[in-house]
Amino acid sequence: MVNLTDITDLYIPPPIDDIPDVDEDKPVGGEQPHIIGEHRIPYLIFGSGTFANQYNPDTLLNSETPLRTVRLALRYGICAFDTSPYYGPSESILGAVLRSLADIFPRTSYQLMTKAGRYGLDRSSFDYSPETVRASVLRSLSRLGTDHLDVVYMHDVEFVATQVPGGSNAGNHLKSLENPGVWGLTPGEEARIWGDGDQLVLEAVRELWKLKSEGKIKAVGITGYPLPTLLRLALLILHNPPYKPLDIILSYSHYTLQNSIFSAYVSEFKHRAKVGQLVAASPFSMGLLTSTPPAWHPAPAELLSAKDQAIKSCEGWDGGLPDLALGFHLREGDGEMKDVPRAIGFSTVREVHEAVKAWRQVKNGDNEERRTCEESAKEIFRNAGYEGYSWQSPPL
Repeated sequence: MVNLTDITDLYIPPPIDDIPDVDEDKPVGGEQPHIIGEHRIPYLIFGSGTFANQYNPDTLLNSETPLRTVRLALRYGICAFDTSPYYGPSESILGAVLRSLADIFPRTSYQLMTKAGRYGLDRSSFDYSPETVRASVLRSLSRLGTDHLDVVYMHDVEFVATQVPGGSNAGNHLKSLENPGVWGLTPGEEARIWGDGDQLVLEAVRELWKLKSEGKIKAVGITGYPLPTLLRLALLILHNPPYKPLDIILSYSHYTLQNSIFSAYVSEFKHRAKVGQLVAASPFSMGLLTSTPPAWHPAPAELLSAKDQAIKSCEGWDGGLPDLALGFHLREGDGEMKDVPRAIGFSTVREVHEAVKAWRQVKNGDNEERRTCEESAKEIFRNAGYEGYSWQSPPL
């Protein structure tokens, strides 16, 4: 059982009166993100994984920057925050910031979305036991300074779920819709428990249902990377006691310039698995579509090389490949993608301004040059054989 009692993340923001509130802290006038679905989630969600050393140094995390960034987001109407115990001090930093802002933005003005089950980098840091799930949620409530959480996901379910025989899940995930048997998606087998890992996932989700019945959680969900696994588990949960569909699923790095396969899965999640709400996260694919991806990024060398080519091809666009990737992710898209909120990680006020600007641009009508530059980048990934490519997760 993972130890959740260690004190590892004390954070005290500067006094609110000492925080600058200058022009860059003010929102630019214009449209604000609309609210979607029965869970009342804004179209833009603040991804708080940035409040961790995976993405930022302690010098930023211990500064006034987190408070200024959250405050600006709330002023723009970005009123939902996604975090996790896995993101180091993220929950504690976010909770402390929101307490400092409580007089301006009370708890009723925003939503809190966190996760349970993953607490570190390796597989030994996963614990889906009901006891740990409950302890984790109670600790998150304390860290975030609230009596309820709007969403709790089981985090990175592919690391715990039983691997369906068939080997690697790397490649184009459209194949699972064309050949469902290889991925455990054969119609009529939705209730099949493939092994002990699947049972652990079911028991963890049942504990979240209990916490929901107690009023501590409003929505229950799962997150993960491989789309076939997310779909299989959503169906498994629906077709096993208590025979209820998930309230929500978060998918990341699958609605990007390099890989937008998620859009092909939306109907499967919503109509076959009856999932109430979907969320698409990570427009930069965990930093892949930037000039400096993190050293730990799992993309293969050939994909990283194609990204470097795309960076060069987009130099003529203001903001380059990252801005194009952000705009693509934020564009509503066709059909049911219009009802899918987008989660974006923010580290600074500048990034909040840039995201809102990009969203307003693509929402109010793209210019032809943006679309042309996007297509140029996609063509590079396509020619390299990596458009629509998903890396293996978990590693074999």
